[in-house]
Amino acid sequence: MTSPRPHLRRRDLLVGGLAGLAVTAAAAEATRAVWDAATGASYPEPPRTGPVHMQIGAHADDCLYFLNPRVARLLDDGANLCTVVLTAGEADGRNTWDTAAPVDYAGYAAARGNGLRRAYALMALGDPDAPWDRTRATLDSGQDVELCVLRDRPEVHLVLCSLWTNLGRVTGDFTRLLALWEGRLDASAVLPPADSPLTSESTVDRATVRASLVELLERYAPVAVNTLDPDPDPVVGERLGAEQDGYSDHIDHTAAALFAWDAVNAWGGAKAVESWRGYYNRRWPGNLGPADLEAKGGALDAYAWADGAGCDHAAGCGDRLIVGPGAGTTYGHATHPRYTQALAAAEVDGEILAAAVRGGRAAILSTDGWTDLGGPVLLPSLTRAGNRLYAVSPGFTRDPAGHTRDLHCLDLATGEWEDLGNPAGTGAPARTVGQPAAADDGTTAVVCLRGPDGGLAVRTRTGAAWGEWTSLDGPAVHEAPAAFGAAGAFTIVAATPGNTAAWEGDGTTWTHRDLDLPGPDGAVHIPAGAVTAVQAPDGRAVIASRAAGSSDVVLHFGQSEAWTGTLIPLEGGILAPTVAIGPDGALAVACDDGSGAPAVLVLDLADLDHGGGYALLSRPWTRGDVTVLKRPAAAFGSDGSLRLWALAADGELWTAQAGPGAPPPVGWEPAA
Repeated sequence: MTSPRPHLRRRDLLVGGLAGLAVTAAAAEATRAVWDAATGASYPEPPRTGPVHMQIGAHADDCLYFLNPRVARLLDDGANLCTVVLTAGEADGRNTWDTAAPVDYAGYAAARGNGLRRAYALMALGDPDAPWDRTRATLDSGQDVELCVLRDRPEVHLVLCSLWTNLGRVTGDFTRLLALWEGRLDASAVLPPADSPLTSESTVDRATVRASLVELLERYAPVAVNTLDPDPDPVVGERLGAEQDGYSDHIDHTAAALFAWDAVNAWGGAKAVESWRGYYNRRWPGNLGPADLEAKGGALDAYAWADGAGCDHAAGCGDRLIVGPGAGTTYGHATHPRYTQALAAAEVDGEILAAAVRGGRAAILSTDGWTDLGGPVLLPSLTRAGNRLYAVSPGFTRDPAGHTRDLHCLDLATGEWEDLGNPAGTGAPARTVGQPAAADDGTTAVVCLRGPDGGLAVRTRTGAAWGEWTSLDGPAVHEAPAAFGAAGAFTIVAATPGNTAAWEGDGTTWTHRDLDLPGPDGAVHIPAGAVTAVQAPDGRAVIASRAAGSSDVVLHFGQSEAWTGTLIPLEGGILAPTVAIGPDGALAVACDDGSGAPAVLVLDLADLDHGGGYALLSRPWTRGDVTVLKRPAAAFGSDGSLRLWALAADGELWTAQAGPGAPPPVGWEPAA
């Protein structure tokens, strides 16, 4: 039975104890009206010195734990940044593990804000104590926010909305941010941090939060928006951390992501959108190499005030509850973007072209520019197999039972879209689909998604019609499987937390097995995240992944029970490798490195055919001269020439190419 809606009334705030709970600076505001007539200054015009990247999170440390090292790399690249934090993150009001310490909600919220500014100052300027200018600004939505501008790099902004994370401390009800999204809470309240320009304990309803986010998107016009995970995986095994019922992530993370995606879709101007896994990172192997761990850990240390530097703030200059040092051992050892496969190379009229999801729409780039391919609004993940493109269209609803994540298919020959639905229908079970994988042998097409139990489900097309969704026996898998096939024989591969699983069949009948791919010292290889795959002309396959606990690339070559494993060292990077095979047996591997640049390697398949076991292959990677946001796409022409595409930090598609037999290119140029 649905619990009664906890109405938040003015009396709840003034009589129910909000001011009494905030026992420091906020307590002095206890007699103020709920809506303070004295608003702040109008919101200033953001600077335009480069492309803007906007992050929308729930808590002060979300971007540091779940997006970094991406934020650090963007700052290194000179991008403009605006990070929006929706809540005050007041927790239990103690900036200490000592539960006997006095409660100070406004003080702990202030300490987290101070820590966030220190982390951004370190990443942007190398000085965690660089000064900020802090003002109370009024949005056109009517909401007051704290705007923090880094004085010596004024294109770096923090926008702190400071909503209470748990109004249950006031009302006695369960009133997290998700209740505001779903409509079970009429309004939330602002908790002004100690020493903040925010002073008014105002209320903010759902429509105002939405309008504020849309307004900020319009003001900053970011080329890329980063959110938390709107569709966290179901809980498997022991519940860890502050999780919501049934899901693996913090309840505020999910709510912030749903608000963010709703606003992004309403605005419609982002060229790139990415969501980032939260607490579920602790359930998968680490995927960060030393360079990325250093960048991530250094920012977290600054946020935690781990250096013990002098502090002029009574509340403290960082979050003392961070478990460190550095990235720690919980969810900081991994960084997983969800929708990395946003590009696909498609052959149209004999020419290889790049297709992408831009602003929520599928489009293809030719010499005449971008052409909208029609169809629905899409998540930023695109898969091509044969003459078809596959992508998921989301419906983010207030009603948990109303969520939709339906797979759509575009026939490039006819231009017609077809809705293939979802193996779980609608509601919570439909949210597990992840990214699609597909294969096509010219006669039969196979497409797969994750089902509600985290395992795989497939639909097969033979002739003119698709069959029904069929669930496959097997384990829960990483959200991004890979598929390939020829002559009626298909294979789907996917990472599990401790192995690589494979399903083999003709599209109708399937068998599952764990591949037990060779790893170091005779152990089974464990992928750090998604795997990719491509089939060679002789029927063998290359399966590419990152090695668990590092950023090194591992290529497995073989079929059936016979596989070789080849580790190729690579310093840094978080994206799964893209692989493509040329007509002469050349193998292209493309991903990102620790600087965010595209890293490309061209090998011969013979380099991987070393007789079995696991071997080290040290080859120099060619580093491109752009910073990439999504997994690069690669394709060989019929003459053996290599073409590469990548979505760069300016939000545009860039490309590079090399002639037959030539080394990978260094210089990239705009594709449009």
